[in-house]
Amino acid sequence: MRSVFVSLFGVSLCAASACGDSPSDVAPVPGPVDEDASVGDAAVAPSMDASVDADAALPSVRGLRAEYFNGYMDLALEQIEPTLDRNWDTVAPSAAVGRDHFSARWTGAIVAPRSGSYTLAIETDDGVRVWIGGKRVIDDFTAHTVKRNEAKIDLVAGVAVPIRVDYFQADLGASARLLWSTTGLAEEVVPVTSLVAASAPSGLRGPKPPYTNPVVPRDCPDPGVVAIAARGGFDYDMVCTGGSFPIHTSRGLVFWKDSGASILPAGKPPWSANGGRNWAPEIHAVGARYVAYFTTVNAANVLSIGAASAATPLGPYTDIGHALVENADGVIDATFFEDDDGSRWLFYKIDGNAHGRPTPIFVRKLATDGLSFAPGSQAKQVVVNDPQTWEGGVVEAPWVVKRGGRYYLFYSGNVYD
Repeated sequence: MRSVFVSLFGVSLCAASACGDSPSDVAPVPGPVDEDASVGDAAVAPSMDASVDADAALPSVRGLRAEYFNGYMDLALEQIEPTLDRNWDTVAPSAAVGRDHFSARWTGAIVAPRSGSYTLAIETDDGVRVWIGGKRVIDDFTAHTVKRNEAKIDLVAGVAVPIRVDYFQADLGASARLLWSTTGLAEEVVPVTSLVAASAPSGLRGPKPPYTNPVVPRDCPDPGVVAIAARGGFDYDMVCTGGSFPIHTSRGLVFWKDSGASILPAGKPPWSANGGRNWAPEIHAVGARYVAYFTTVNAANVLSIGAASAATPLGPYTDIGHALVENADGVIDATFFEDDDGSRWLFYKIDGNAHGRPTPIFVRKLATDGLSFAPGSQAKQVVVNDPQTWEGGVVEAPWVVKRGGRYYLFYSGNVYD
């Protein structure tokens, strides 16, 4: 029985958000991802200063530049809209955008017909943020039914001030409506005559809602995630303990779907007695190919480490035809590590706790293809459980990273109930 099931999602999202050096079972993603950090307080259209003369410096296209993002990720539609007064209800903004899980951004400038203190209001079904002159004045980035948010802003007649509205839709209904009022001006939708569209797209990533757990609402122990460079960013593939090791895919580590592919379509490799104890799979990029390491039982029904390779992360995978690592006590929890010099290594745990014995974690150098061990290499013990500490009777599930010239081994210990 597994001793510790540790979900990686809390930290893998951190890796995708560039929020520090926290370890996770996912390759680090380069570049800024955090929406606020990527745009800062000067989050305005590229052609606009904090305030400019509307007639002298701004283009003459009235309205707002709208950008729609499918799945919060992919820019699917861009157009100029006269006002921000949309009620899609349950109909998609367009076929390219989709009905659910989309976001939008409107950029441009707002020009007051008279000087004064204005009440700016926005009514949305789901989350919204509003910036005026580079300052965030409304922040309600949560899922909800139609809700009104207000802010007080001071405007000078005829002076164009940059405006940006970020919006996301979760599911069911969708709407967004921008209004204003001031002394002598009854509340109205901000009209096209008071809006100037940004001269170019924002160049920013799609607005994304905050994630909520569980991101995978079903049994998915021992998740292993690999980052795949794609479309100028990253896609992610994930495999979990059990069955044929189905491969799940995600664009942003929050919404996962079944790819229809698996590592072991037959439910077990040909050298295995059965597929009843398929555990702890991981997919790793090894050179130009992908290698899946996993636990199953050999012909003698003893837990062993297997390996299979493929040209793409979704396979099809070709098993090496035999166990890669065997031990009389059983072997589980293989993980791959590539050093700066290109050398490749396999870490794994001997299942001694199943027989009342210690549980060492070993490392052994791999051949270049990751499918066999380097000639002459020997397995070396790197850690073993200490029953007198928090580790108790077991250590397992290693994961290795290198930072600042040092190697860090993360692992699970003790038992769960």
